[in-house]
Amino acid sequence: MPIIKLPDGKDLVFNKKVNGFEISEKISKSLSKQALIMSVNGQLMDLAKTIENDCSVEIFTSKDKEGLETIRHDTAHILAMAVQELFPRTQVTIGPVIEDGFYYDFSRKEPFTEDDLVKIEIRMKEIVDRDEITKREVWERDKAISYFKEKGETYKAEIIKDIPKKEKVSIYFHGQWNDLCRGPHLSSTGKIGKFFKLTKVSGAYWRGDSNNEMLQRIYGTSWSIQKDLDNYLNRIEEA
Repeated sequence: MPIIKLPDGKDLVFNKKVNGFEISEKISKSLSKQALIMSVNGQLMDLAKTIENDCSVEIFTSKDKEGLETIRHDTAHILAMAVQELFPRTQVTIGPVIEDGFYYDFSRKEPFTEDDLVKIEIRMKEIVDRDEITKREVWERDKAISYFKEKGETYKAEIIKDIPKKEKVSIYFHGQWNDLCRGPHLSSTGKIGKFFKLTKVSGAYWRGDSNNEMLQRIYGTSWSIQKDLDNYLNRIEEA
């Protein structure tokens, strides 16, 4: 029977194990509609995470820094997802959140063009419309390495080999597509919204080493409302 302590000091008592969706709904109906991720004892987690013991929980929405960064993280994932749907032989590497946006590095023989970026962005919006369910799985290390090697994803296999053996190998699925990732993530691709824009392509060496392959880095920006996206695009245009 977990007792959930909220940031305002209030305690919520549940008679069974609980997840972030249920906690946010008990706080308020409006919060349950806006909730994106949560922190449990200070650690960011998916709303789907099951809680069995007493802990402190905070729910984040798109108005919070944590919520906006997760939107950007998920947007990076659907960028990679869109690229592999459109250009199946492309390998994905890493796709972190950065200031005001995100990027993802790809291994592909043909260079991405401006027309490609338009096509990718259209496909990303289609993925949002599909509202693919997001779920997390934890795999055995050897299984994960074998899986990505068999897919031809040698960079992902290399990353997994470098993960400390005591750490769990976390795989996130958006529908059928998946990626190696610590998370957290939104509950579905529909939660991302369509307030994003791919901004440019540049080159980047794998792991920043000029002896390694030159990858293609696609940059983008993502926001929680159209006004913020428009303001950002206006700022960089005027800069």
